[in-house]
Amino acid sequence: MREECGAFAEKLTGLFSNIILRTMTVEPLRQWAEDLTLSQVQTLTLVAERDVCSIGEIADGLGVSHPAAVRLVDRLVRKELLLRGVSAADQRQAEIRATPEARQLVNDIRLERAVRLEEVLDRMSEAERAALMCGLESFVTAALNDQQALDALCWSCQALLPTECEDFPGFPDVAADKNHPASAYRRVPIELRLEPIQLLRKAEV
Repeated sequence: MREECGAFAEKLTGLFSNIILRTMTVEPLRQWAEDLTLSQVQTLTLVAERDVCSIGEIADGLGVSHPAAVRLVDRLVRKELLLRGVSAADQRQAEIRATPEARQLVNDIRLERAVRLEEVLDRMSEAERAALMCGLESFVTAALNDQQALDALCWSCQALLPTECEDFPGFPDVAADKNHPASAYRRVPIELRLEPIQLLRKAEV
């Protein structure tokens, strides 16, 4: 059976990745941000979700070198999508924040991705959609060998766009903890809390 064939699984996951990259990432990017690269959008998303970042945190989050992160930030500051300040705790360290325009851009791209994804899901049965989500959740957890990986997605989504998500009932409690990954919840201005949309997948720098 092809479901038990490793070679078929490799080809299938490769095709799935290509479809996601082309229709859910590249095409929306052309529509909403023709002058930005995938790595720049990834940087904007990371900073917007964390509210404030250091260069080191950006480098770690993207999996790039410190100089590469500096170059990404420099370009986005020149495009007036990121703001660079000085940490009050350590004046040797820069603080990077996303502008309202950057948040809106990330939201626009996410919404377009969600619409495109829904168009595909609508062509699947309810059972097929449930099986897909279950399979993806299991795959991500196994691939990362991290039982908390799915919770991290919720934190990431809720930090930028807080909602009354029933799958994240404890969010208001953890949001009060400034050291918690979702602590940006209470720091996002009300006017920036747009409707919930899907996460932008990580792209190669």
